[in-house]
Amino acid sequence: MAINILISIVISMVLNFAYFVFLMVGPNREPAPKEPPRVEVENKAEAKKVVEKLTEVEVDSLKSRLIIREENLVKQSAQRNQPNPLASSTGTLFIILDLFFYAAVSMAFLSIMTSPRHWKRRNRYGRRVAACIILLLPIYFLAPQLTWRGEIVTTAHVLFRLNALTILKLATTFIIAILYGKIYELLYTKQSIEMENEMLKNENLTWQYNTLINQVNPHFLFNSLNSLSMLVREEKSEDALTYISRMSDTYRYIIEEGKVERTTVADELRFLEAYRYLLEVRYAGKLHINVEVDHAYDDYELPPLSIQPLIENAVKHNAITSSKPLNIDIHTEGDYIVVSNPIHPKLQKEESTGIGLGNLSSRYELVIGRKVEVECDNNIFRVRLPLNRPTR
Repeated sequence: MAINILISIVISMVLNFAYFVFLMVGPNREPAPKEPPRVEVENKAEAKKVVEKLTEVEVDSLKSRLIIREENLVKQSAQRNQPNPLASSTGTLFIILDLFFYAAVSMAFLSIMTSPRHWKRRNRYGRRVAACIILLLPIYFLAPQLTWRGEIVTTAHVLFRLNALTILKLATTFIIAILYGKIYELLYTKQSIEMENEMLKNENLTWQYNTLINQVNPHFLFNSLNSLSMLVREEKSEDALTYISRMSDTYRYIIEEGKVERTTVADELRFLEAYRYLLEVRYAGKLHINVEVDHAYDDYELPPLSIQPLIENAVKHNAITSSKPLNIDIHTEGDYIVVSNPIHPKLQKEESTGIGLGNLSSRYELVIGRKVEVECDNNIFRVRLPLNRPTR
């Protein structure tokens, strides 16, 4: 609204620039042109002889031309002495009225072209242009005019005559308004597309989180209950209670952090501590997870449940035996968390769907804007997770 008002004032001042300058500088009447000097006849006797030789018809014609010339001189003198209507107090009032009128017209056109109401309808721009065109006719007849008599009237009071200056002003205002409206529509459309993209990103992200949680829950719950039943059968009540507590912590993190886009490294490692305990109990000394993350990165951010699927993949695709225990190493390299493990292929390989790692990569690109780096060399599988600096 404020921008529209400012633009309307500028348009009005540009359209009435000559009037505005006249109002600021003041009237400056031009001096009357000097009469041409009279030519004196040097030889009056010769002039008298020439007049005597003229016929009566020529004399009458000469008299008629002299009378017409005298009348023209009188009219020119009257026009020179006629005051400029803009120089009067009424003229000053007309200039101010004209400025306000075209500012109001510009504001009306701009309001029609930029009103956010019903922008989602089809042909919205064409309808707004049509509305401005319909307003042009009544606005033209309401435009103020200043007569030479110093009277302020509307165009409708001067017998509906075409006023070229008024038509030019209204046409200029109309063209500026529709061009500005087109620019506004393009910006509005761009903003709407960006908002829709953000909504789609959020919906996609939410869907991916739900997919990840649905992947973790059934398989993880089944294995956890098996491990818990083993502890109960062995009558290790203290270990069973600790296992239940860690299992509760793990599920609480999955449920709570699954609702947000980012979490801190410190929170992710606290979840990892509980999750590591559950896995180490399940594999009874055949799985070791070594965590050496610099505390300087505790406040850095990453998508929640980023490390867990990498550990789950390592457990799923590698043989874990007493003779060949699986060691998973987690450490920091610069602003990356690196998760690596040696490759111990199973005798019966499980088919890899790539959903877990693909899901993680997609979430990283959406949330962090950086890619997950996957390396495999010297029988070591390594994944580098980029970290973002804290935003809060």
